[in-house]
Amino acid sequence: MKLPPTSPPPRAPPPAAVHRRQLLAYGLTSLLLAPARRALALPFGLGGGAGGGVNPSEEVLSRPDLCQARPIDQDFVVVRYVGRFADGTPFDTRYADRDLVYELGAFYLPGVDELLVGRCVGTKLRLRWESCPAPVAAADAALLPAGSAISLEIELRSIKYSLFGEKMRNASSTYWFNPERLTLASAPDGRGHASSRTPFLPKDNPFAISPSEISIISNPSGLLKPLLSGQLPDNPFTGDDPVKIP
Repeated sequence: MKLPPTSPPPRAPPPAAVHRRQLLAYGLTSLLLAPARRALALPFGLGGGAGGGVNPSEEVLSRPDLCQARPIDQDFVVVRYVGRFADGTPFDTRYADRDLVYELGAFYLPGVDELLVGRCVGTKLRLRWESCPAPVAAADAALLPAGSAISLEIELRSIKYSLFGEKMRNASSTYWFNPERLTLASAPDGRGHASSRTPFLPKDNPFAISPSEISIISNPSGLLKPLLSGQLPDNPFTGDDPVKIP
């Protein structure tokens, strides 16, 4: 009695096919992560350098066991910090025991905001500059000469999300915001310190409206404008352009 021939075992895919699938998976992963990278992107250079120039070196002193929030660019953060020269002499203790509320991008010393983006609330950092850059405000140069060796111990305490909306509504409100820019010589103030930048909203949602845009939803002048982009054509019935809302 003859037994039926057994089928050969399945062949393993050639290495090239496996390699192509890995490349495809990597490409799809990069596309999915691209919006998150753009959300964390800043208009100023990233920090984390070796401590020379704008980029300070960083040391994580402590971090929370559970990460509950991470700030992104334009968020208003609440921090406490102390700045010292290399010999331990403090040059800024205004917010050692009180909260500083400011918009990321508005700190008086370059290189600080970049290292707070994406950090967990509750993180404490020690930043060191072997040769610190010039402060943003020229008037601070006498208090913190460029080229000084300094360190900054800073704690990210919380994020005030509501202040971004208040800035969109009225950036000149002195109830919510200190009208003076944040400098090394400015008096301590519990209000928010906003940057001079216009609030930016990603247009992944076509119904989102930036403060500088006019639409049929938010339109103080009474002029009918398209919701997305471009201009309305001439009205074929009246010839009016733009069309007045009745």
